[in-house]
Amino acid sequence: MGRFAFGAYRTLVLLGSGGMGRAYLARSGSGRLVVVKVVHPHLADEPSFRARLRREVRAARAVSGPYTAAVLDADPAATPPWLAVEYCAGPTLSDALPAAGPLGSADLASLGAALAEALSAIHAAGLVHRDVKPANVVVTRTGPRVIDFGLAKAVAGGGGSAARSAEDRVTGSGEFMGSPGFMAPEQIAGTAEPAAPSDVFALGALLALAATGRPAHGAGSVAQIVYRTLHEEPDLAGLPDDAWAEFLGRCLAKAPADRPPLAEVLEWCAARAGEQPWWERAEVSALVDEDEQALARKVAAASQAEETGATRVGLPTARTHPPSRRRIMAWAGAAAMIAAAGTTGAIALNSGSKSGSKSGRKPPGPTWRSGTPQWTREVGALEYGGALTAASGAVYVRVDGVARRLDARTGAVAWEFEGADTLEVRDGTGYATVSASGLPPHEVVALDLRTGRQRWRTEHLRANPKRRAAFGSLDGGSALLAVTGRTACLVTCAAYDTRWARRTNRGQRWRAYGFDVRDGGALWFTEGTAAQVTAVHAAGGRFALATAAQAPGPLVVLRERTGAIEVEIRDGSATPEVHPGATGSRFYADGTSVRRVDSASGRTSWRQALADATVSPLAGGQSVAVATAEGLGALHSATGQRRWWREGLRPLTATDGRPVTDGSTLYATGPSPGTEGTGSWGIHALAVSTGSLLWAVPVDGLGGTSFGAGSGGLVHVCTEKTLQTFRAPEGAA
Repeated sequence: MGRFAFGAYRTLVLLGSGGMGRAYLARSGSGRLVVVKVVHPHLADEPSFRARLRREVRAARAVSGPYTAAVLDADPAATPPWLAVEYCAGPTLSDALPAAGPLGSADLASLGAALAEALSAIHAAGLVHRDVKPANVVVTRTGPRVIDFGLAKAVAGGGGSAARSAEDRVTGSGEFMGSPGFMAPEQIAGTAEPAAPSDVFALGALLALAATGRPAHGAGSVAQIVYRTLHEEPDLAGLPDDAWAEFLGRCLAKAPADRPPLAEVLEWCAARAGEQPWWERAEVSALVDEDEQALARKVAAASQAEETGATRVGLPTARTHPPSRRRIMAWAGAAAMIAAAGTTGAIALNSGSKSGSKSGRKPPGPTWRSGTPQWTREVGALEYGGALTAASGAVYVRVDGVARRLDARTGAVAWEFEGADTLEVRDGTGYATVSASGLPPHEVVALDLRTGRQRWRTEHLRANPKRRAAFGSLDGGSALLAVTGRTACLVTCAAYDTRWARRTNRGQRWRAYGFDVRDGGALWFTEGTAAQVTAVHAAGGRFALATAAQAPGPLVVLRERTGAIEVEIRDGSATPEVHPGATGSRFYADGTSVRRVDSASGRTSWRQALADATVSPLAGGQSVAVATAEGLGALHSATGQRRWWREGLRPLTATDGRPVTDGSTLYATGPSPGTEGTGSWGIHALAVSTGSLLWAVPVDGLGGTSFGAGSGGLVHVCTEKTLQTFRAPEGAA
């Protein structure tokens, strides 16, 4: 990474990315360590965003208190805009709570009092945080710090510097911001502007999680969590005592007026707080030490990338010589907060040598070819049901109910479609399933992929003329879609993946609907057993539904144009691509081995012993990719014999779990080329036939949950909420 200057602050290392921009560890002219958050260009180009940033930075700089991370400086008019945030040390509450275990009454009260005091300081400045959650609380040696309120919501009509003229309030009503499980009902439904009671609700949900180890509104899909938040009582079993249950029940009340004021929350918790808070214990201090060591390693890897001449994504600026590895290892001893992403790292500066080479000569360049960064854009977190695909010069991203088409080479948004639960791309048309608030009834919408315009839309399922036998009964909350050249098959079902789900779904059956892809007209309706459908495969004029009340279950094969059940294959749900009408071969891993299965007959042609492997066929049909805990390789598709193997690499996976390929190229993640061990330095482009390295490129933030897609010599990598695109070097095979 190059060294960038923002005002009086000079960056040291890139820490991560978030919804607003990138976060850098930086140092002021006086030597003070800070975190500089740099706004993404596509946001900075919007005048309303800059106005909002100016207003909310004014308010955020007025926030002060021992349990908040102060905003120290900012320049909303700069290109790009940036703000400097106080540097803190420690893990997020998400990491600290598992180490500490469920909190008892005194420890829980200590945490509640500290967070209530922090929120009181934020509210006093005229702000509402709107996203209080464990990832936005850093546990330092002196107590928790609430972070990421630099882009909170100004209280309309409230006090403080944020409450100025009506023209200054640029954030529109009904804006959706928050995290499922911690969002108050009024935030979800948009029935009222977020205010102080919204933060009280989030604080109640956070404390319930800290005490029980379980989310108050359960786990599962976003739609399920949202539904429980709106319509069901929170799960407060396992709290320290009845007083806590009654108190947190009030904090989690559906109506904002029924929740206690923040001052009452602070008083209630302070009266029950213990003398020695749990964050002073050894197990939490050990996490701080681990963060320091982890970031020291990250700085070392970044410096090594610069020394080898690898291209880094960042702003154009002059480079300075990277610090030596000896100096980096001497830096362990402090920590850095990632305010933009809600995660933490650690580093402190110490004196050391000024050069990474004793002779003073410039280190040699890389012995491998480097890919070229193309563009970067914030798209949102894909790990909770999102999707990323690339084809024909376009990238399709679906996250949080919004489907977007981006230009593959520039990242420009061609169109957006609101409300998409799923998106299938086929023959110039996108087929999206749509539901109101993530709940049935479901509809199918056909979109022109070039313009995003709607071609047709089906009726609500309750009005479907083919389902008269099921009139009046509800469909399940989950929907799957498969499309052929003639028919779109929509399958609805309830969850059966846990004992609780099997007890509470009341025997709800799966249902399949057929629609004509020319105009969306209803073709047929089929109702099945009380089971969940985990996959739908279309081939040979048939749709195969993998069903299971308890795995493995039968594979139900339907005729494409009539919906009639042709056959049920016992225990076939484990191999949904193996059924009448299917062709070719499929590869499956069962925990102890990998096998090749003929799709039409179900016959196994070979089996190779490999423990805990994941598999996927590769381009050309000659190889199958295999990944284990030790590395990545390829087997010969005809014989099962190993073709090549690379230690320390992992496949870059698509959102459907398959390795990312592009023609004869397989993309993997791993350490810098030429180094041993495992790591997440960047992307390795490998030749499918031999496993040889074609090119590589460092990718920021690859160590977390990452997904990819490849097409046309470009590889698109989504790390946390940031989509980055890289191009193969000229002449690369």
